[in-house]
Amino acid sequence: MVSGGALGLAFGTIYLLLPTLTGALTNGSPVTIFPIPFKDLTAVTQSYLPAVATGINWDMGNLLLGMVFPFFAVLGNFLGVVITMIANPILYKSHILNLWKVGDNTIVTSYNNYIDFYLSFFIGTALAVAVFGFYQVYKSMRDKKRAAQEQTGQMGPNLALDLRTRGDISTKWILACYFLMTFTYILVSGYLIHWHTGVMVVLVFFGFIYTPLISYVSARLEGMVGQGVEIPFIRDASLILSGYQGVQVWFLPIPQANYGGMASTYRVCELTGTKFTSLWKAQIVLFPIILVASFLYMNFIWSLAPVPSAVYPFANKMWEITAAQQCVMYSSTLGEYSIFQDAFKPIVLILGAVFGGTVFAGLSALGAPLFFMYGLVGGLGQMMHGVFPQFAGALLGRYYFGRRMGLQWRQYVPVLVAGYSCGVGLITTLGIGITFMNKAVIQLPF
Repeated sequence: MVSGGALGLAFGTIYLLLPTLTGALTNGSPVTIFPIPFKDLTAVTQSYLPAVATGINWDMGNLLLGMVFPFFAVLGNFLGVVITMIANPILYKSHILNLWKVGDNTIVTSYNNYIDFYLSFFIGTALAVAVFGFYQVYKSMRDKKRAAQEQTGQMGPNLALDLRTRGDISTKWILACYFLMTFTYILVSGYLIHWHTGVMVVLVFFGFIYTPLISYVSARLEGMVGQGVEIPFIRDASLILSGYQGVQVWFLPIPQANYGGMASTYRVCELTGTKFTSLWKAQIVLFPIILVASFLYMNFIWSLAPVPSAVYPFANKMWEITAAQQCVMYSSTLGEYSIFQDAFKPIVLILGAVFGGTVFAGLSALGAPLFFMYGLVGGLGQMMHGVFPQFAGALLGRYYFGRRMGLQWRQYVPVLVAGYSCGVGLITTLGIGITFMNKAVIQLPF
């Protein structure tokens, strides 16, 4: 922990503190040794890798995370990116990636490829991932049922867990609370969109059918493979099919959620002896404080400098592509021609679903690890910038530190990464604090 903290403090000083302080003191001209968020190499590689966004992310955290993540997940992600680097030039020469042109940087290249091919392809592969996830849940439940039938009469008496020791609440109160909150969501959203019939149907569907079902399935999958499942783009498709015209519908507080991931949180509480009620009390106490403080700090940060600008290097690069990709979907409900009509290609969607299904079926038949399959499909179409350092960290951890330290390394590296995160967090907080004090000073004219 101490070693990781020292490493985080040292690297954070160079990577984050230096540009933060120099940007604050020089009014928007930060000094950076390692480019944030990445070094763009697309212009260097475009002659032999056309339509491929290349670059390197210099954040050491990616290297360390590669040592912590499951090796086969990182390997699959890396191979997915390599396949993308091979496929994009082929797609470009086949006149599928038509928008890319020589001189485009990483951001423009990624957006153009997203419009030409990858939006529809992502939807298809995501559908394949969802179907495979549901199949894994079904298979697990079937195998568990068979095992229970075979062991009937062979097991001793089952010792029931006293749920009161965990702080469980009666089921009826849980259902009543969920119904009340969901009904409130629906009423507020209905008022905001003037009780549009199609949207109201969508709200009821998400609140009382989809959210409970997907939360249960995802919780089961979290326990089996450590990864939840989500039906991709279901919110987007539902709002498009609702018949509503306008962008307002995309900003409604829709009662859609996947609470499956919370199962792991409650399991951690159970293993550590923390009562569930203690967790809820902490959230109730902290929520209003965090809410009020967030508004205050957001307002202050927004007033420091224009966003995006050189003072915020990450937003300066990523703001544009994030907003542009979101607007592609938002434009689908305008009731007229939009960029969404160019980006949505049913043939490519089907191709993505078939490809994803083939990958899962083939690798599953070969006995490949689940993490490898998820990583491979997830890496398709992604930028290489952070994946390559993670893969380097995975190789370093598995074939160097792992061989030298054995099992002890797997126990040590999570603590090292936790210490690194604390170190980077502390040095970042220091830089932000100094920036706040500098900008809060009111200079008198005499």
